[in-house]
Amino acid sequence: MALINLDYFQCQEMAIFNTAGLTGSYQGLNLAASYAIYTGNGFQFPVKLLIMYNGGTTAVQLSYDGVTNNDIMPAGSTRIMDLQSDHADNGSSGAGTLVGRQGQIIYGLGTAGTGNFYIVGYR
Repeated sequence: MALINLDYFQCQEMAIFNTAGLTGSYQGLNLAASYAIYTGNGFQFPVKLLIMYNGGTTAVQLSYDGVTNNDIMPAGSTRIMDLQSDHADNGSSGAGTLVGRQGQIIYGLGTAGTGNFYIVGYR
C-alpha cells in the first residue's frame, strides 16, 4: 500500500463567492457548495498559508465564528496570512504551530456589489 507523499505543498480548491450575494448578515464565504471535490463545509484540509482577495466593488467584513466582527477587506484588497509563522500560546515557550483547521468557515457580510471574493489555502 502506497503512502501519500506530503513533502510537497498542496493547494485546496479555491472558494469563490460572488459579492452580489452579500447581505447585512454573516454567511459562509467558503462553503462546500463552491467546491467541486469536497463534501464538507469550510477548508478541505488544515491550512498553513491563507490568501484572500476581494475582487469585488464593495468592502467585506469578516468573521471567523459567524458572530464576532474580526476584520474587514476593502474592495480590491489582498490578505496573506502565514499561519505557519505564528505559534500557539502554550505555556511560556510559545511552542506549537498554528494552522487553520479543516472545516473552518470564513464568514462575510457587506453591501451587495459586483465581482468575486476569493479564498485559497495551502498546506
